[in-house]
Amino acid sequence: MRKESLSNSGNIILDLYKWRKPLVVFTLIASVLGAIVSSPIIITPKFKSTAVIYPTTTNSISQALLVEHNPYRKDVLEFGEELEAERLLQILNSDEMQNRIIEEYNLFEHYEINPEAEHANTWMYLAFDEHFSFKRTELMSIKIEVLDEDPKLAADMSNRVVDLIDVVVKRVKKERAEQAVVILERRDEELSTRLFFIHDSLEVLRSHGVLDVSLQAERLTEYYAQALSKGNAAGARALKKEFSNLAQYGGAYYRLFEELELVQEQLETIRLEKENIRVELDAELTNRFVINRAVPADKKAYPIRWLIVVLSGMATFVMTLVLLYIRQTLSSANLA
Repeated sequence: MRKESLSNSGNIILDLYKWRKPLVVFTLIASVLGAIVSSPIIITPKFKSTAVIYPTTTNSISQALLVEHNPYRKDVLEFGEELEAERLLQILNSDEMQNRIIEEYNLFEHYEINPEAEHANTWMYLAFDEHFSFKRTELMSIKIEVLDEDPKLAADMSNRVVDLIDVVVKRVKKERAEQAVVILERRDEELSTRLFFIHDSLEVLRSHGVLDVSLQAERLTEYYAQALSKGNAAGARALKKEFSNLAQYGGAYYRLFEELELVQEQLETIRLEKENIRVELDAELTNRFVINRAVPADKKAYPIRWLIVVLSGMATFVMTLVLLYIRQTLSSANLA
């Protein structure tokens, strides 16, 4: 068995030596062709620029800084983790982000895509995916990579993507905040109207002598007891009349006063929320930490010329060897 293995190895070496000329010639030809094809004359070189960012844990300045004793409060200086990184990736891959970059840098013209063509948008999105890459790293940062023929343009577009994160997030927040403000304004008006009617009703009750039910009841009880102890019948009758008046209007006054406190508390909450929303709209709290901004590359990233040459040579060598073995096998079979 060992002798047979050694014999086979020897045969392979002999075959390689016998076929050395076609193997070397075809491998060299393939390598030269690979070098020519991967040259700047055939394939335009592209340069890669990379920016690295971290997501923040929060983009709400009111929740992070203004609301006291907030159980969900987060440090504005804390780096985000997996959930925040995934949210940031969703923003980077959004249609709005892509459309802004395409429009600002006129990528239809830059990538030589006719915007009037039937499938122009499809070709553009394919080109965008080919040139732009957004990846989450093992350390939960986001790597933004841009390939382009112009190294400066690649760096500019990469940095613009970083800056547009805040623009897109602010647009989304503004749209939702404006809807919330409309709802809060409507509720504010309803509660303000109700507050006006409560005050008006309380004024009517005060005109009947009802000012503070608890305090008045306590005082009238005290004075009534004194009048009875002193045998002051007229005073007792007058106080009893006051008791009847308080009993008639006191319950309504008490209910209105409780409702007054509740409405005032709701109004205070609503107006505080409106103020927080206005702070959010006016604030410039960033949604990302920039670790590395992109700079123009001084070395091309594509194509990798030596790799193309090596792979072309290796593939041709193996293919030539296989074809020669097939040819030899067929010749042996015909002779047999």
